[in-house]
Amino acid sequence: MSNKLGIFLAGGAVGAMAALLCAPRTGQEARTMVAEKVNEAWGQAQNISADAGVNAQQVYQSAAVRGQEVVSSVQAKGQEVAGQAAARVQEVANNLKPSFTQDNDELRDKIEAARQRIASQVAKNAEETGQVAEEVVEAVAEAVEPAAEAVAEAAEQAEEPKAE
Repeated sequence: MSNKLGIFLAGGAVGAMAALLCAPRTGQEARTMVAEKVNEAWGQAQNISADAGVNAQQVYQSAAVRGQEVVSSVQAKGQEVAGQAAARVQEVANNLKPSFTQDNDELRDKIEAARQRIASQVAKNAEETGQVAEEVVEAVAEAVEPAAEAVAEAAEQAEEPKAE
């Protein structure tokens, strides 16, 4: 685009020179008129460049302000999202605690029930073992009783001959 503008300005300058050379003025008048036109064009160029500088400064400041607004907005949105995420995590944690507590209580109840079953089974086994032991002792006592009587008789007989 600037190349087209440069060609346009060069064409305008060539046309102006041709017009000056063909004009019915004296050299002094033509030089004065050219100097005025150049000074006028130079002043306009300076005004345009000053305006462009001011406009560029305004655009830069506007962009900086808008950028700061965007940064602040993104930062605020990020904090909001982080807060929501933290609240959601806390909510899920709070919902899980009763579940874990309930599961723990159920597990403790099951363990206690198993302990009671084991204790009653051990007591039952001990009672049965005690009964079997009593039966064995009675059976042994009954089996040993005739032998004990025989030993007692033999002991009595063995004492009787000494007494004679």
